[in-house]
Amino acid sequence: MKRAGIFLLAILMFRYGQTQIKGNVFAAADRKVMPSKYYSMLYADQVKDTAGNNKMMASHWQNKGGGLFVWQKEISTEGDYEAAMGYAATRAGTLATLSSGTDDSLRAELVVTSGYYPAKSGWYTFNCEQRQLPGVLHLKKGLQTISLRLITKDKDDETLLYAIALIPVTKKNEIRQDSLLAEKSRVRADWFADAGYGVMFHWTSQVMPEHGAPKPYAQAVADFPVEDFVNRVVKTGAAYVILTTNHAEPYFPAPLTQWEKVYPGHTTRRDLVEEIADGLQKHHIRLFLYLATHVYSRYDSVDDETFNRLNTGLIREIGERYKKKVAGFWFDGWYQCYEKHPGFDFEQFYKTCKTGNPERMVALNSWLYPIVSNWQDYWAGEVYTLGNPVSHRIMQDGPGRGLQSHDLVVMETENWLHTDRDTKIPKPHLKAEELARFILQSKGKGPVTVNMQIYQDGRMGDEALELMEQVNKMVHP
Repeated sequence: MKRAGIFLLAILMFRYGQTQIKGNVFAAADRKVMPSKYYSMLYADQVKDTAGNNKMMASHWQNKGGGLFVWQKEISTEGDYEAAMGYAATRAGTLATLSSGTDDSLRAELVVTSGYYPAKSGWYTFNCEQRQLPGVLHLKKGLQTISLRLITKDKDDETLLYAIALIPVTKKNEIRQDSLLAEKSRVRADWFADAGYGVMFHWTSQVMPEHGAPKPYAQAVADFPVEDFVNRVVKTGAAYVILTTNHAEPYFPAPLTQWEKVYPGHTTRRDLVEEIADGLQKHHIRLFLYLATHVYSRYDSVDDETFNRLNTGLIREIGERYKKKVAGFWFDGWYQCYEKHPGFDFEQFYKTCKTGNPERMVALNSWLYPIVSNWQDYWAGEVYTLGNPVSHRIMQDGPGRGLQSHDLVVMETENWLHTDRDTKIPKPHLKAEELARFILQSKGKGPVTVNMQIYQDGRMGDEALELMEQVNKMVHP
């Protein structure tokens, strides 16, 4: 850390220590806040200076025992701002003070956040929520220093910090209207809430066969045994399939014109998506497509205009081509994309996603962080492991609050796809009885998607398929 930064931190730490000693009354940060395009965001990985026991994990800070976080933020409009903190805490009592560098400051006692996980058992099992700090900050136009001070009751008390949202008071009506319009526009798919469960497959350009060298992607697509694959899906009892069409590399298993222009040599003559959709439809199984936005849009290397154009053009063509054959989209990488492109028009993108099928469902994955936009239909739900069963069809807490409930868990290991050469797919870590019980407890409120690893030849792991056949009998006796 630079000497000037250390000096600034020393001043701020002294000041906030004095504030706490004076014994001010702190209100609780208990009001849950939804996202909005009108917010100005301070993300954890944009922090300029820190103090305390802090560790960066993914895109959040893990703080133990209190500390300080300082941002430099360009404020476009002078005025009064409310603030919300995106955080996770398993114990109440940590005192948070947000300051703009003037006499203004917001002070609140952080409450325990709630959501999917019953207790924190690993670094990824946290319940992150966006909760408002009571009061108002007056911010001047231009570059401002904004700091967050955490004071804990115990040296082992932990707070996970994801972001601070600055909420312009003059935009409160627009924020409310945009939220209401997004909510009104959502698909109310009863079939999805009642589906019970579906399965997900990361069949990508990186997937390996059980034995031997992998085929080139185009050849693997040409040889993919659709009928055999569909018959195996039928055995699982799934109501829908989420199929990965592009992942770490920007391939797409179909002859898409726009995709080929952007990524020459990354499409195929065979339309595997259409054939799988048709095969599943014969058994009344719907098809969703997984798309890695951060990959196909090159989010970290393009300007806003290019990012918007890629999202509009590529996704519109997919919608026009498949129409009702694709019942939903599951878009990955959105907490990364939105931080890089904060002016993105989610309303327009939502409408683009409905091209060819107005009932198509849309999810924008923000992992365990608060959702980036209200303009989506269901929570992406990347929770990995079994946790608290769904209690409401529309989520009441957690990072996906306000959206249709949905949980995504993995069958085998934390690796979503089979990438190890000359190896068998690992044994399931899930148990048939506990998975079936979890599905039945959630049924009618929101489905559970089970990610199953798959070989390049379209086969699932034998043990995983057997387990899903057992679940099918338990859920559909």
